[in-house]
Amino acid sequence: MYAVDFEYDGQLLSQFGFMICDFNGSSGVTTIDTGYTISFTKIARNSGRHYGLANTQFEDCLTATFQIAKCPDDCLDEEITDDEYRDIVRWLNRHQFLPLRIINEIEQDKQSCYYNASFNIRKIAVNDRLYGLELTVETDAPFGYGFPVNKQWNNLAAGETVDLYDYSDDTKFFVPDMSIKVLEAGNLKITNSLTGSSMEIKNCSVNEVITIYGDTQVITTSSDSHKIYNDFNFDFLRIGNTYKDKKNVIKVSIPCNLAISYQPIIKDAL
Repeated sequence: MYAVDFEYDGQLLSQFGFMICDFNGSSGVTTIDTGYTISFTKIARNSGRHYGLANTQFEDCLTATFQIAKCPDDCLDEEITDDEYRDIVRWLNRHQFLPLRIINEIEQDKQSCYYNASFNIRKIAVNDRLYGLELTVETDAPFGYGFPVNKQWNNLAAGETVDLYDYSDDTKFFVPDMSIKVLEAGNLKITNSLTGSSMEIKNCSVNEVITIYGDTQVITTSSDSHKIYNDFNFDFLRIGNTYKDKKNVIKVSIPCNLAISYQPIIKDAL
């Protein structure tokens, strides 16, 4: 990782008077663990002459270790005081995953990638005086994320299609967050020709708002009288991309307003 600063939970490391550094004086040649290692579950065929692929999964979440010290231009004494140490620990050593963005001065495009992370911290002392900290980043996923993509289409007609592009680096399909405002009573069906998913909700009413939370796959409705779990086919709309095609063609069966939100997956190491 080549960077001098990072943003965590809306605050910059440089705001605390610190910078990313290297206490080891290495030559600059490093090997980086990318984190998104895929394991392959295979089944033997023909007495082991060939193997079929049964399943794949990511094995680990992204982790990284780096060091920080006080910015030499901002202070006369580079020793870290007790108060400065406690401020850093309170900021970084959190009990939940929060947004982390590495600020890379050479490759500015990497600033669009962020991670959900927390930190463990070790002290770096010289002659019993504290001059640096070693940070170990723990994340909640084997990859990073791009900034959220929010798309909205209003007054869609029955049978109308819209195009949604998924620019993720991974080719798996997933369920996005969705909000649908029904403009005409009836049975709502939303399909995606790329993924083959066909979500159907029967007995929708005018101005009913249906909300879907993709990560937890929970569906709710603004209509108290609509027993939506009895009328839902539990085929959540999935979006995504293949190696050759990023366009999702989404079709609605009755007039509605449609909003879709997702976070592109970015396979970039910390």
